[in-house]
Amino acid sequence: MEFYLQTPYKASALNLKSGKMVGIRANHPVRLQAFDLLQELKDENISRQAIVDQINHDFGIPATTIYFWYTGQFVPYGRKGKIVWRPELFYVLGALLGDGCIYRWKPTNNYVILVGDKKFTTKYSDMLEPCISKRDKPYIIRSKNVWFVKSNNFELFSFFKKAREDSTYLENLFVRNDRRSRLLFIEGFFDAEGCVKIIKEKVRKTPKICLDITNTNYGFLNLIKKLLKDELGIEALFSIQEPREENRKIAYHLRIYKKEFVRKFFENIGTTKLYDEKAIHLQNWLALSA
Repeated sequence: MEFYLQTPYKASALNLKSGKMVGIRANHPVRLQAFDLLQELKDENISRQAIVDQINHDFGIPATTIYFWYTGQFVPYGRKGKIVWRPELFYVLGALLGDGCIYRWKPTNNYVILVGDKKFTTKYSDMLEPCISKRDKPYIIRSKNVWFVKSNNFELFSFFKKAREDSTYLENLFVRNDRRSRLLFIEGFFDAEGCVKIIKEKVRKTPKICLDITNTNYGFLNLIKKLLKDELGIEALFSIQEPREENRKIAYHLRIYKKEFVRKFFENIGTTKLYDEKAIHLQNWLALSA
C-alpha cells in the first residue's frame, strides 16, 4: 500500500513505499484528491483563504493553482464537465434513476450511461444537450439491439450519484425548483420505467388503459407517487411483485387506473411509451363516457 506525505510548498510528494519524491503532476490522483477536498470545503462555507492554506499545506499544490480551482478558471483533467441547472436536467435525472448507471474508469473517466431503445435514448440526448452544453449522441449495441448514451462529465456523474444514494438530497431538489422541473422528472422516470398497459376483457368492446411504473427502489416510486398527487392531483396505487427466483429483488408497481387520472397524466406528461397502436386504444377509451 502506498501512502503520500505532502511537502507544504513544493509540487511533490514522498512515496513511503519507494522512498522517492513524486511530482504532483505525475501523480495525478493526488491532484484529484486535493481538488475533491477543495470542493468539500467550499460546500462547508469555509473561507477561500483557509481552503487555499489547507490544500497548499496538505498537498503541496501551488497557491496560484488552488485559486484557479476555487474560482473555476481551471479544473484538473478528470474533474471536467459542468451541468447547467435548467428544467431539462430533471428529465435527465428521472431517466437515469430508472435506466441509468455510472462507471468510473481510472481516476480521470467518470461515465454516466443511459440504456434504452432508440426513441428513448434520442429524447434523453436532446434533453441532456442544453444541460451539459455538449451533444452526446445515442449509439446502438447491435448484438443486443440496445441503444445507449455515454457521457464523461464529472459534475453530472456526481449529481446523479448523490441523488441516487441520498434520499434527503433528492427530495430537497424539488423544494428548490419549479413545477415544470417536477413534471419533467416524472416524465423522465416514466420513459425509463413506465408502461402504458392495454387491458382487454371479454366484457369490454373497448380495452381500458392502465399506467404502470415499476422499480425495485420503493423510495423512488414513493417520490413519484407524491409528485403525481401534489402536482396533478393523481392518486396512484402500490402493489408488490415477489421475486420468482432467488437473489432477485422485490419489484414495486405504481399504477394509475382511473380514467380521469390517466387523462390528466397525458394532458401534462409526454412519453415515448405511447406507441401508435396504444395511442389509438387510449383515444378510444378516453372517448367513452364514464
